[in-house]
Amino acid sequence: MSGQRSILLALFLSLAPCISQGQRLGGGGEAHPDLKTNAASLRKWQEMRFGMFIHWGPVTLRGTEIGWSRGPQVRIEDYDTLYKEFNPILFNAREWVRTAKTAGMKYLVITSKHHDGFCLWDSKYTEYDVMNTPFRRDVLKELSEECERQGIMFCTYYSILDWHHPDYSTRYGGDRRPVESSDMNRYRQYLRNQVGELITDYRTNILWCDGEWEASWTHKDGMDLYAYARSLNDKLLINNRVDKGREGMKGMTTSDRFAGDFGTPEQEVGFFDNDNPWESCITIGQQWSWKPNDRIKSLRECIQTLAKTAGGGGNLLLNIGPMMDGRIEQRQTKRLKEIGHWLSRYGESIYGTTGGPFLPTSWLASTCKGNLIYVHLLISPREELRLPAIPQRTIKGVRILGGDSLEFREEANQLVVTLPPEPVDEHDAVLVLDLDGSAEGIAPLEVPANTFKGVVDADIRLTHPPSPSYSALGAPSLIDRVRGTADFRDGTWLGFEQDDCEAVIDQRSANPVSSVVVGCINAQGSWIFLPKAIDVEVSDNGTDFRQIGKLDVEHPGRDDGVYIRDFPVVCERAAARFVKIRVANIGVCPPWHKGAGGKAWVFVDEITVE
Repeated sequence: MSGQRSILLALFLSLAPCISQGQRLGGGGEAHPDLKTNAASLRKWQEMRFGMFIHWGPVTLRGTEIGWSRGPQVRIEDYDTLYKEFNPILFNAREWVRTAKTAGMKYLVITSKHHDGFCLWDSKYTEYDVMNTPFRRDVLKELSEECERQGIMFCTYYSILDWHHPDYSTRYGGDRRPVESSDMNRYRQYLRNQVGELITDYRTNILWCDGEWEASWTHKDGMDLYAYARSLNDKLLINNRVDKGREGMKGMTTSDRFAGDFGTPEQEVGFFDNDNPWESCITIGQQWSWKPNDRIKSLRECIQTLAKTAGGGGNLLLNIGPMMDGRIEQRQTKRLKEIGHWLSRYGESIYGTTGGPFLPTSWLASTCKGNLIYVHLLISPREELRLPAIPQRTIKGVRILGGDSLEFREEANQLVVTLPPEPVDEHDAVLVLDLDGSAEGIAPLEVPANTFKGVVDADIRLTHPPSPSYSALGAPSLIDRVRGTADFRDGTWLGFEQDDCEAVIDQRSANPVSSVVVGCINAQGSWIFLPKAIDVEVSDNGTDFRQIGKLDVEHPGRDDGVYIRDFPVVCERAAARFVKIRVANIGVCPPWHKGAGGKAWVFVDEITVE
């Protein structure tokens, strides 16, 4: 992958418009204006919505990142000889594909060659491949055949750049080899030969390119490779990283100047866009290749990421990293099985759908198919759900997907649905709106304000940024009603080293404030302490604040326990738009602590305003 560590799971923009007004089929770029994306292949792939990404290779022997750790973390001489020890005797293509199928995934993309140049197939054009390891089995061949047997679409990732190949003219990671003898003409032929093998011998359905950003690869190179690959199989899909049209980590391409069939946002959900095909690639852990003790995303994170992606009009390519012995780690298979169980109940709201028509918010996504709109409540409003009225359509009924009908009414250009007292699914409560006509093609509709317990649908900013190592999704993590676990490393907590956590919440209008509840964690063995005080202030203009509540925390002293504690702050009742909460850090570790005098931490997750 690109190697940039972008913030995981970026929230949708609730007011993001469609990027264009009509379907923009990609293709061969300005050099091949008549070579358009194969529409049938694109439609088939988009209907799948959910695929498995696999990053794997000899680097698993070190547990560091594939490609990117060559040099900075693992000496190049060591990295380049790892293949001589690579012997994943427990690799089982049938189990890998079965795992994908159990998870509800419809296609599989594997790193045939990453930036390190190692190839997972029996290539006629290099000795740096799996057939020259102790394993000596053609991984791609076994996977390709097994995918065909089990009805999963087989696809391959292929890195355009190759820091190992002597003819590739960019060096990385402190590689001291001279570049004067490198020959990009020879390298381009090598690359074309290998791509030809993947297409003709291994019947890849998607050529998932990467590594196009370096100067060694040109816009012309990208268009030429696209045209060559399509000449071998006109049904092939090729992502936008074959060329230079990617726009940052969002990965969207909206210009026909560049070659490629779909955009590739990385480690974040793409913008709402039904017109330009896209696919978000996101790790199930924190690293693309296997890493010991990597943090695995919660089931809630995985399900909501899938719902947000489909609701935005995109596909989700969820990455797993098999271990050095060839097995997929049990924690990953367990999570994938849980996702598959959820999809067995709610899959009709994902597969074969179109994003919208309701524009995504931080708490809602929607998909549609035929006469049905599926509303994904990632966080349920209190008592009633308010949606925009749907122009030129009549609502025939509203129900819980797989459950009971719900009462609804229309008032003031809004559809108001009475919700059950508790969400029917803790991860994603899916409702179905049955219309008297097609739901597809309805112009995007902005969701009106809804009422929540707390401040889920609000804006929030921090005075001091948290530590980059403990920043979760940033400030919105504090009000998303996703409670962190007793493991402060679980990706939900915001950690502040010596600084206070000071957050300003914009409720968007003046609302009553009578109490504030703040969640913190105690883990003194890791220099994490409960706060010494919590202050609450309010303001009408966001500038002039006055205090309405304060809680001085009685510190527990020496406490080896690891636990979460909620701190309720009773406030002088007020109505205000802006609420400032300051969670005061004790500053330094106390004299009795092993880190006495060192910087103390305060960790915060979930602030509720009532």
